[in-house]
Amino acid sequence: MKRGLLLIVIATGAIFISIAFSSCKKKETPLPDYPQLLGTWPGTTSQGTTISLGVTNINGTLYINQYDLTVYTASGYQALHAGNSDGLGVINNTQFNIHIGTGSAGESYIDGTFDVQDTTLSGNFAVYPSGNTIDLISGYYYCNKRH
Repeated sequence: MKRGLLLIVIATGAIFISIAFSSCKKKETPLPDYPQLLGTWPGTTSQGTTISLGVTNINGTLYINQYDLTVYTASGYQALHAGNSDGLGVINNTQFNIHIGTGSAGESYIDGTFDVQDTTLSGNFAVYPSGNTIDLISGYYYCNKRH
């Protein structure tokens, strides 16, 4: 009888300890599809200017969380950049489109497609110069992942 009671007490204690330790474990962020896309992607545009995009994992989903794009305008070079820890645009499969704004010539955006085999990124952009919603500047870009 005492032996049976002792086993019940030990088993109950082990269950409580197990529950206590499992509730203290840090929750891990789920791994996204294509984790090799995480990081910074610097590159060059068709204008010979620079572009850089950042990819982050938010709860198992990949997002573009920052961009830095330099374009040549009628008044000289202009740097466009944005960042958001909640993401600027979701990456569906290996593609994304970041809506930047709209003007009289259409949507301002940066889009792209990742090649997971070659670890490259290519896409297009169309942006308006600062204070101008008429003259849309468009081009394409090519990036390699920074290691």
